[in-house]
Amino acid sequence: MADASSNSPRLPVTAHPVAKFQPAPDSKREKRKEPAKPSESENGPESASAEQNGDDLSPERWQELVRALRLHRRRLLRFPGVTAVDLGYKITEGVFTDTLAVRVHVEYKKDPGYLKQRKHELIPEWVEPDKVREPATRSERSVPVDIIEANYRISAITSLPRRGAALERPRKLSEVNRRLRLDPLVGGISIGNPFMPVGTLGALVWDKTDGSVCILSNWHVLAGSLQAEVGTPCFQPGLFDQGRSSDVVARLKRWSFDGQTDAAIAELTGSRHYCAGEILLLFQQIAGVCNPHLGMEVLKSGRSTGVTQGFIDGLFFSTAIEYGGGFLQMFEDQIHIAPLRPEDESTPVESISAPGDSGAVWVTKNSHGYLAVGLHFAGDLPHSAFGEYALANPMTIVKRRLNFSFRPLFLEVRDEDVASPRVQIEQHSTRVGPVGVIGGGSLTGSGDQGDPRPINPGGGGTG
Repeated sequence: MADASSNSPRLPVTAHPVAKFQPAPDSKREKRKEPAKPSESENGPESASAEQNGDDLSPERWQELVRALRLHRRRLLRFPGVTAVDLGYKITEGVFTDTLAVRVHVEYKKDPGYLKQRKHELIPEWVEPDKVREPATRSERSVPVDIIEANYRISAITSLPRRGAALERPRKLSEVNRRLRLDPLVGGISIGNPFMPVGTLGALVWDKTDGSVCILSNWHVLAGSLQAEVGTPCFQPGLFDQGRSSDVVARLKRWSFDGQTDAAIAELTGSRHYCAGEILLLFQQIAGVCNPHLGMEVLKSGRSTGVTQGFIDGLFFSTAIEYGGGFLQMFEDQIHIAPLRPEDESTPVESISAPGDSGAVWVTKNSHGYLAVGLHFAGDLPHSAFGEYALANPMTIVKRRLNFSFRPLFLEVRDEDVASPRVQIEQHSTRVGPVGVIGGGSLTGSGDQGDPRPINPGGGGTG
């Protein structure tokens, strides 16, 4: 079977591997730590290939763009009607261009005549990387500002279907129905909890603290409430997909819900088989993680829209997301993903995500397999002219906060931890067999083992 990512549409912009997201340390304590050496699985192969792409964007210019965004984004977010701010490709007359800009996302664009009477609502045409206010004339270092119509909300179904409503069929009838009760468990299928009817099981990962296998998804998919506690049950399929109390496959273990992440892991109960590292219809396992860059092509496998492809058109995305009941969470430094247009211009652009896709893992492909880039948690509403934009937490931050690995953690059982077997011999004959063989009998044994300790796999880095 061909990989679901084959025959990908053409990238509409020039990729900029230099324009890479670099996560900041989590705390002052982490800032004092010696930085970890990059591993091959995290950024070695990707960086090596990126340098061969002949990127004409200099690292110095990219740093100027990032400084301009960080200096002005809070001020820009205070303008009326602004929903988000990020750094990415400028869009002109509905077409992506190679010009990089600070992008201001608004609910709708206002009429120029209206803005003439309300100059305090007029968003500047450019910003400076080292000045809080714009000078009268633009300089060579000025960063253009682009305005995009889009609003954002979590990609989850927040209410149960009405009684008697027929379940929606999967988009492709040839695919496994991601919304049914499935065994074994894999990434890309329906999952939920008592507070959130349905989302996506992103991937199965290894907990670095004890070596257990866990489900990775969003906090709002596996926890779903500020009152959620460790041990909250997780259902497969989710309640929206007719999951029930007997479908508990995991229990909430750890989560990170703050200005950078909406993520959680839940430990498997052992009620189903599982294929760790497998994501439905991607056909290769995740080899590790990497930081995103502008123009990076990515794909995900989600409960609602299946396998979809996009590219990273914005970084350092900042917005406020509503989680129901008037509760807002402010996010910064997120990934903004746009759908790839089909090569045939007459073919309509399909949405790259929809409600129910929350928790899916965005990956990119290189010679070593798939590298996890982001954890999907939100999209835009109403849909943009390009289909639906998607938002993702940077996977490097998610992985660091939740302390898991996409690659196996082997359990080291030392000789001194294994007791001598208690041998029972049932004598049926006095015939003497060869040395080392107990003739005419049966050998049964059991031994107590000490607590196994998880160890990282050998080879290049962590997954």
